[in-house]
Amino acid sequence: MESCNLNSDNVMVKIDSLSKSFGHIKALDNLNLDIKKGELLGIIGPNGAGKTTAIRIICCILQPNSGEVTVGGYSIHHDQIKIKSMIGYLPEEPNLYERFKARDLLKYFGELYGVPKNQIDHRIGELLELVGMSKRADDRINTFSKGLRQRIGIARALIHDPEIIIFDEPTMGLDPATSRTIRNFIKGLKGDKTVILCTHYMDEADLLCDRVAILNQGRIRDIGTPKSLKEQVHGDIILKVRVYEPQKIDTHRITVLDSVEAVSLEGNEFLISLHTREDISNIIDVFGSQAYSVNTKEPTLDDVFIQSV
Repeated sequence: MESCNLNSDNVMVKIDSLSKSFGHIKALDNLNLDIKKGELLGIIGPNGAGKTTAIRIICCILQPNSGEVTVGGYSIHHDQIKIKSMIGYLPEEPNLYERFKARDLLKYFGELYGVPKNQIDHRIGELLELVGMSKRADDRINTFSKGLRQRIGIARALIHDPEIIIFDEPTMGLDPATSRTIRNFIKGLKGDKTVILCTHYMDEADLLCDRVAILNQGRIRDIGTPKSLKEQVHGDIILKVRVYEPQKIDTHRITVLDSVEAVSLEGNEFLISLHTREDISNIIDVFGSQAYSVNTKEPTLDDVFIQSV
């Protein structure tokens, strides 16, 4: 495969000042993002944040109103054929030709992507084995469940051995067992391929991704490793205390403690952010008989997401 024209920072996908509007709706607003070769980057955000629009521009399906994207050093404005050959894309609803048999579908797309004829049958066999579909290779697509279609969709995205693989909500609507299988497969691609994962599932992003970008209203609101993002949420531990009469609690006695970062009240529940657990017993003493429920939790990407959007 022809080598990429990567820059010195090993950036595989570079998004620079990207904007896209649909009528009066601004889907992307001066978006900037670098994705390094071999990393698994997660993109999370609410519906309408611009995730799918950004992906479709990277894949040369849409053209932006302004800005630039380079993929392996190639421009979406000048090198679309080259870029398409470098990317495998699994949309949220893969458009599979239902009358095809699984093997024939992969052969059709392999030929479209120029997989050498003397390699294509071996490649199809490898991929069917990889996604656990060897025994269904000669069954028609219209006999498959959504989970099995997703597996064939992954094989189709990989048929030409792309350097970049993009998954848009790959486990949406799947049962837990199938979701686990798909996640394990994606995890196995780390390092070998550059992977972009769009997902609504924060635990999925936390489990799989090297870095996570939070996208909202067409812009990156935050980006970092799952660990670093969670550390930005006040405290390493959140103590949740529900009380009968919040107004009777002297919060000053809590805020002066060394391990306490922040104290907030939501309804009748106090949320106390802590560096360590050392003052938990002292805090509970402050609440005394007013407390009727006490729980601790570690910050999650859900907390980061809510704080960012």
